[in-house]
Amino acid sequence: MELSCPLCNGMKDVKGHCPRCNTKWEDGGMVNNYLGPYSPYEDQLIGDVEGGEDCIHLLYCPICGYDQRVGVQKITI
Repeated sequence: MELSCPLCNGMKDVKGHCPRCNTKWEDGGMVNNYLGPYSPYEDQLIGDVEGGEDCIHLLYCPICGYDQRVGVQKITI
């Protein structure tokens, strides 16, 4: 058994709405996909994701552009 992110694997949909315009959130994927492998600020932005229980995703609003980082708890599969 291994820990896996339900959003990354399509087992769960994004829930919630933008606090600015109340539009349904869209999943932009894992935050570390946006950062380069040698980013000096990577640890501060995404925390310790390796082996952790959370997968940090970027949720964004397709209407107003507001975005937010959210930790998604990994599940055992």
